[in-house]
Amino acid sequence: MKVNLNRNLLDHKGQEAVELVDGKERKKSLRDMISEALYATGMNAQLGMDMAKKLRAYKMLQQIINNRGVLDIETDDATLLKEICAEFFTAGVYGQIYDLIEKGGKE
Repeated sequence: MKVNLNRNLLDHKGQEAVELVDGKERKKSLRDMISEALYATGMNAQLGMDMAKKLRAYKMLQQIINNRGVLDIETDDATLLKEICAEFFTAGVYGQIYDLIEKGGKE
């Protein structure tokens, strides 16, 4: 399935979340946030993420980079992505990512 991650994060009020970058406001991108989570996979030693899952996370990260935010993944990779994001993010962020994956990035 193809998942387009090029969406902006919504805050608790349903508004696009912003962050300060070099003194300027910029909308927070789910693509960038998911990329950060994939990059950091395995940081929590208590979870015991095995090498195969770390490698799959890295390959998904490379796909995001090379395909400008579009993932073409199978069910097992979608499950791993949800697992990684559930551990890395708050409920509000994770829920948006979960919905995006389940809908395949479609509006």
